[in-house]
Amino acid sequence: RMAGHIFTGSDVRWESPAGLSVVWAEENTRASIWDAMHRKETYATSGVRIKLRFFGGWDYQDGILAEQDWVKQAYAGGATMGSDLPSKPGEAKAPSFVVWAVKDPTAANLDRIQVVKGWTKDGQSFEKIYDVVWSGDRKPNFATGEVPAIESTVDLEKATYSDTVGATELKTVWTDPDFDPSQHAFYYARALEIPTPRWSTIQARQLGIEPPGVVPATQQERAWSSPIWYTPTTELREAATPGLTVADLTRNGAKALTEDELKTLIVGKAIWVRNNVTGEDMKVRYDEDGSAAILHVGRDALLPSLFGDLPQRSYQTTAANYDISGGKIITYISGTPITMAVYKSTASQGGNTPREQPTYFGARSNEFGHANYEILLKGPENLVELPKTDDIPDDEQSKYLNTPEKE
Repeated sequence: RMAGHIFTGSDVRWESPAGLSVVWAEENTRASIWDAMHRKETYATSGVRIKLRFFGGWDYQDGILAEQDWVKQAYAGGATMGSDLPSKPGEAKAPSFVVWAVKDPTAANLDRIQVVKGWTKDGQSFEKIYDVVWSGDRKPNFATGEVPAIESTVDLEKATYSDTVGATELKTVWTDPDFDPSQHAFYYARALEIPTPRWSTIQARQLGIEPPGVVPATQQERAWSSPIWYTPTTELREAATPGLTVADLTRNGAKALTEDELKTLIVGKAIWVRNNVTGEDMKVRYDEDGSAAILHVGRDALLPSLFGDLPQRSYQTTAANYDISGGKIITYISGTPITMAVYKSTASQGGNTPREQPTYFGARSNEFGHANYEILLKGPENLVELPKTDDIPDDEQSKYLNTPEKE
């Protein structure tokens, strides 16, 4: 096993022990456990026995966790993991969540609790991770809100760790700071332990060999809850400004580009594209050999699902394959083809291009008829497009290349 046996195409050293499923049942009987499973008041762990509770509501107070009967109050005031938030009261601004975790007494201390939020807008789906409570006095990053990694106490040579960091219990009341009442959303909690040696590191120690380099030497065991769901009312959903759709474009006379028109528009060029849902801009270079490179994507960019790791691809200038066929641009995510049709309008239709200019909008095949992408005539104003070297006079080189002028 430690030699790297390949089973069904995968190195067995990547395997992990089975996890645990947990139910919050009133009593240890078949009927009570079934009822808990039926109402989905369940969570899972990676194998450790962390206790985890998660409630959502509209009126949880910050001091509820100081009360002796806080669990009873949490049940009475909201929804449990696996269920739906009650309808939003008119005066409520955002939902609050009560989250609590206690360590496995036979395992490592807790590092932090996170809430993972997912939501949809204009056919796109998003996820964001919030650090909501953590051990120690670490300070969140002022820009991202992310809490720095906890100190690792793992001794790789001995395959041991120490509970000198972390906490035995973590709890808090957290309110969604980015709540939009018009958007469908879900929330789930996860509790992370401090780093501990992975099983492969422990077995390497027992065998007297080096830990394998193809897998991480450490891990953070965890527990994660079933989600709590938020569904907007029809009134709240219809109050939001609708996004642009293919139906809107065609109704106003926009035409889908043909295969030849697409090639003329993008092949051999670098174009700026804006996601009008998030406002994020990116530069895409479509080379003539069928490769495309994504540029100018920041690591904190808000990206929809089924895009891949664009910040990493941008940083490394990693190219991916693309095709143009059937009047669509075809890209691939883990081997799955995603197509984009491009529509040309003679006037601006909710985009950012000047009204007197033709406007090009892209509609991805996985975004339910929305046309969320706009090809911009020029890039962001904070970036300067440099001319090609051959177009720069000799006496102007120093302005661009930081070289001394010729005498």
